[in-house]
Parts: sequence; structure tokens; C-alpha cells
Amino acid sequence: MSEFAITTNQLVKTYSGKNAVDHVDMHVPVGSIYGFVGENGSGKTTIMRVLMGLARPSGGDYQLFDVPNKDNRIYAVRNQISAIVEAPSLVPSMSAVDNLKYACMYYGIDGSIERINAVLKQVGLEDTGKKTVRNFSLGMRQRLGIAVLLLNNPKLLLLDEPMNGLDPQGIAELREVIVDLNKKGITILISSHILSELEKVATYWGFISHGRLLQEISADDLVASCQKHVEIKHEDAKALENALKALNIQRYKLTVEGVKIFDDINITDLLVGLKKNGVDVTNIKTNDIDVENYYLSLTKRGGQDNA
Repeated sequence: MSEFAITTNQLVKTYSGKNAVDHVDMHVPVGSIYGFVGENGSGKTTIMRVLMGLARPSGGDYQLFDVPNKDNRIYAVRNQISAIVEAPSLVPSMSAVDNLKYACMYYGIDGSIERINAVLKQVGLEDTGKKTVRNFSLGMRQRLGIAVLLLNNPKLLLLDEPMNGLDPQGIAELREVIVDLNKKGITILISSHILSELEKVATYWGFISHGRLLQEISADDLVASCQKHVEIKHEDAKALENALKALNIQRYKLTVEGVKIFDDINITDLLVGLKKNGVDVTNIKTNDIDVENYYLSLTKRGGQDNA
């Protein structure tokens, strides 16, 4: 069984002599909701287009469920992948049911009313009747777009900025759909500028800027990095850890440069205690940041922080 739904290896996409995607190594775990974060023009949409076969890589390669992009089996794998890149394609003059019937005819798949009703129920649009899409809210249109994606029973969904323009109710409804689909076993790659909402659903994160993937990190590790903590830099990790144990510090994480302490502590008492245990600290700071500021700090550092 595949460990990753998507893997890219030094992926490059060049337009007009510039790298829109710059040697990206990306890993989307099977079963995850992968929050893909980057500024406009960072390369998110371009990567999704490459993965869907809408654009060819200029360099590097990728795998979908371990099948290489140059393998003929990739076409069969793509039949198990659905995507909304930029905006869902819907017919405004048709109802939700008729849009799905039309999509089934276009794709040559089962268009039974039972199948269509089941898909509409998955996205909470089973009671829209003959109401046409032009009279839908933006949130309803986004959910209908996802319903179209579900017609072929996908293993992987690619959603490019699906929350853009939605009101709070529309965002909450879409969020509920995304979480429910993921619980049913669908891997989801989702980009969004609304990081506070993405934070509520993502189980894994990828941060990209100017075509370069700066970091991939699990949601648990991101929470640990963002939560309030005291960071100490010190060269002797063993001495530092022994001192922390002597001071009965319970929650900490050793890093390349020192340690992050998550216990609620008095900094003055900590410094005095460390000194008594033979550790002189010359660099200490407190951190309490959100995901947006975490991303901004990554862009300033220009890359990985494995701490």
C-alpha cells in the first residue's frame, strides 16, 4: 500500500525562462488533509495542474500512489483523482441534479438518480430540488463542485482555494464536507489563504514561496511549534537536558540549536536554575505565534526549521 498519495522529486515547471515551480520535493501522505500554503504566484496552482496532467514538468518527476508520471498506468490512476483548480465548472441554468447528470454523461459514468442523490447528500445539497445553480450561494456552488468530483469515487481530491469568497456559514459548511470526506478515506490536497480555517482541518502542511517548498510538517508538530514556549540556544544538548530534568521540567523538545520548553515557567527562575546546574544561557526568547506568522517567519528564514 502506498505511503504517499503524491510524491514529487525535484519538480520544476518553467514559464518564460523563470521557475514557477523550483525543484520541489513534496510528500502528501495517504489519508491526510494536506494544507498547501503560499502567496499568490507561489506555485500551488501550477503544481496541481502538473499533477492533473494539464501541464508537463520542465524537470524532475512525480508519482501518484507510487505510479511514476511517465508510466502508462498514470492515466488509470488519474481516473481516481478529481480536482477543482481555480473554479468549479457548473451550468448556471441547471439544477444540482441536472448538473450532475450532465457531468455523468460527459465523463461516461453511472448517472443513476440513486448515485446522484447519494453524492448530493454527501455535500448537503439533497434538498435543493429544481433550484438552478445561478440562484445558489457561492458556498452551495463550491459544494456542488465537490459533488461533481465525487461522481467517480476518487481516492484523492485537489482543491485550489475552495474557501475564497465564502461567508462564514459557507466556510463552515465546506469545512464539514471536507472533514467528512476525509473520514471516508479520501486524501485531500487543499490550498487556502484563510489559514485560520485551514488550521481546523489540515493534518499535514506544506509551505511554499516563490516556487520553492520551504517545509512540510505534521499538524501536531506545527501546533507544538506555534504554541507558547521558551526557546533556549545551547551547544551542549546533554548538559541542557540533564539540567531540565533536575529542574523537573516536563514538557520540552530538544532541537538542533538547543531546546523548546512548553511548561508554564518563570524565565528568571529558569535561568537561575540552569546556572545552578552548570548551564550558562546566552540566548533565550519566548514564542507565541499563529500559522500565518509561522509561514512568514519561514519565508524570512528561507526554508526548513526541523525543530
